[in-house]
Amino acid sequence: VIMIGFPAPADLRRRALFCSQLSTMLEAGLALPRSLQTLAGSASDTPERRLATRWLDGLGAGLTCADALEGLGGRFADGLDLALVRAGEQSGRLDQMFALLARHYHARADNLAVIFQSSVYPLLVLHVTAFIAPLPAFVRTGNGVAYLARSAGVLALLYAGGAAAVWACRPWHPWRGWVERMGMRVPLLGPARADLAVSRLAWSLEALLLAGVVVTEAWPIAARASGSPVIESAVSRWRANLDAGATPAELVTASGIFPEGFVGSYAAGEASGRLEQELGRLARWHEEEGFRRLRLFAMWSPRVLYALVCAWVVLEIVSIASGYFSVLGQLLEE
Repeated sequence: VIMIGFPAPADLRRRALFCSQLSTMLEAGLALPRSLQTLAGSASDTPERRLATRWLDGLGAGLTCADALEGLGGRFADGLDLALVRAGEQSGRLDQMFALLARHYHARADNLAVIFQSSVYPLLVLHVTAFIAPLPAFVRTGNGVAYLARSAGVLALLYAGGAAAVWACRPWHPWRGWVERMGMRVPLLGPARADLAVSRLAWSLEALLLAGVVVTEAWPIAARASGSPVIESAVSRWRANLDAGATPAELVTASGIFPEGFVGSYAAGEASGRLEQELGRLARWHEEEGFRRLRLFAMWSPRVLYALVCAWVVLEIVSIASGYFSVLGQLLEE
């Protein structure tokens, strides 16, 4: 429940290895079809092997590298993958784009591994407490239905809430934007996800601009790569203003959805003609800041969970003590 919307570190490390292998082979002079054929011949059946096989089929059908990848759907490639592959294909720097993706996935895997490890013990405590806290009441009353409702029932509600949140976070779900706005209210976690979305946006913009894509055309692609429906929705409304002569820096400032530091740095980069360099710096900074906040969230959420568990135990003790005092009072009256 705590880490809704984040993939497993093992999956990210496997994807990082896949991108690193592609980068190495392309840098050595192998063509992409030959590189994918090598990876598709792997003995182990992994999502990356299936990705290489299906990607190779798309190339064999005459599609471009990016179009073949896009045709596989979001299960195999997200917006950032597509944006960087498209930029690498257009600029002839595909090996560098895969190296960037490998570094990105490695960083995500390392940070999320730390976060998940910090969450294991408090989640275990929550599950144990869910069954122990209502136990005295069960011993006193013998009501098994009430015991299951207060133990397994509570856990079932938490699991159902987590499953509903994951379902609503799917790219095609109409509630995804609403879920993102609600998630922004969660201390540390909301701003962390916002920083990571801005980081993905900046990585994509930098790659697309270096590939020679016009900035007004690069923004919608990068907005989709950010994974944020709020950013994508805002950028989709810029077309009329861009056609009227407004600059992206002016629209970024007026949108009110980007961090203040990003707004100022983007405007400075656009005005100085060093936008690509500034975007690279922004991407690294927001990625580091996003993962720093996620680590803080992982550090503080167990403490909040412990406090809630303690409060739950105290309420159970008070409830039991009240029952005993009530029985004692009735005996004294008799």
